[in-house]
Amino acid sequence: MENESIYWEAPEYVHQEKDKNWFISFGLIAFAFFVVALLLKNILFAIIVALASFTVVLYSRRTPGVLSFETNRVGLSVNKTFYPYSFLYSFWVDQTEPHAHKLLVTSKKLLMPMLIIPLGEQDPDELRNFLANYLPEQEMMEPLSHKILEYFGF
Repeated sequence: MENESIYWEAPEYVHQEKDKNWFISFGLIAFAFFVVALLLKNILFAIIVALASFTVVLYSRRTPGVLSFETNRVGLSVNKTFYPYSFLYSFWVDQTEPHAHKLLVTSKKLLMPMLIIPLGEQDPDELRNFLANYLPEQEMMEPLSHKILEYFGF
């Protein structure tokens, strides 16, 4: 084997600039939920809607950070968080979107069953050949919830 490890960097997500109409639409929807919660006299839900709306607006204005990734003979590192191969089931290199290739890795962790790792400028075939030595390749799809968040720019 030529490489003992593969290292790359990529933004944590594809940033989509949100215009004034996005914020107005989101504000109207959040306000409608808030009013419904008040009409139903559900104060806790109204507070949750207000806090969640504030959090979403803050998060939507944030620019993505650059994450570092490394895969080697013993596991996969995502920004200094190490995942040994013994805690991973399988992988798939998703190339459905031409400029946003992703590495999907299923994990044995209950609260984080799938890692979705952007490949950035990393060659997907080189990564696939490297990981095939350590994990089985199994076709999988990105979760619908993740695709919905990407559609709305998160």
